Amino acid sequence: MIEYRAFLNTDLPLIVDLWSRLSSVEGLVSSVDVTILEKHIFSKIYFDRFGFCVAVENGQMIGFAHAGFPPNQDLTDLDKQSGIISQLRVVPREDSAEIGRRLLENATAYCRAEGAQAIHAGCRFPYSPFYLGFYGGSRHPGVLDSDETMMNMFAEFGFAVDDQVIIMQRSLEGFRTITDRQQMTVRRKYLINASTYPIENSWWESCTLGTADRERFTVIDKRSKAVGGSVSYWDLRPQSLSNPQPSRGLYGLQIGPDLRRSGLATYLVGESLKHLVASGIAAVEAQTKASDEASLKLFTKLGFEKVATSTLMTLG
Repeated sequence: MIEYRAFLNTDLPLIVDLWSRLSSVEGLVSSVDVTILEKHIFSKIYFDRFGFCVAVENGQMIGFAHAGFPPNQDLTDLDKQSGIISQLRVVPREDSAEIGRRLLENATAYCRAEGAQAIHAGCRFPYSPFYLGFYGGSRHPGVLDSDETMMNMFAEFGFAVDDQVIIMQRSLEGFRTITDRQQMTVRRKYLINASTYPIENSWWESCTLGTADRERFTVIDKRSKAVGGSVSYWDLRPQSLSNPQPSRGLYGLQIGPDLRRSGLATYLVGESLKHLVASGIAAVEAQTKASDEASLKLFTKLGFEKVATSTLMTLG
């Protein structure tokens, strides 16, 4: 008989065992241990065991659904008007669909009871309370299109598609910055300031990325000293026990509204990638919504290539 209940501290070894049986799931880190899970998920100050719904049979965990909440607009606290099902995992078996449905019932009921009006399938960076780096690469982009089992479970439960995310990667071997006329003009006017281990911009960034190695690059007007924009990177490796390659996830790319379409973003990202090359970083991943044509054009121009797609879904 399957028992559906909330998480208990004694469940941690069971989750590690379950994770090992999900090694074939593309985009999910292949190996974790109790220390990794405790540090990056279960010790977070907003973790609520009642939002972690498990299915247990004969002392063995066969599935879980983990629900949480995004931050408010100021990134200073949780916003419980929206819920997030960060992960839905069930071991492959004949009744997997039914187990997934029961887990989703419990997880969505938890979100509704806390005040959620809408519930999202998977996280949508930066609104990633859990599993950042554990699934979908650098930014936990909803549900990977290759993750058909989880996609089908959400769809059959009534989640509807909102948008698609494009996941792009760039090997830094042989990287060279762009040196056209526009970039030469930008270089004469601006300089780049690199900051290692920068102070977090918000409570939310501290909660989600505060333990990760990070770099932030700021572009500054040489004459006025005004900040024109910034981009940040974080080290993907600590979450995974099986990815030794030095790599970074790009996030937080911002350019001042009056400076867009000036080549400044190309300059900022290009110079930051050059700095990462000098630091021994082998590859960078970037993600953007399919509807964000400007970002897609920028990353393609800098040599990023599409490696996967994912879908953002919502239950009203």
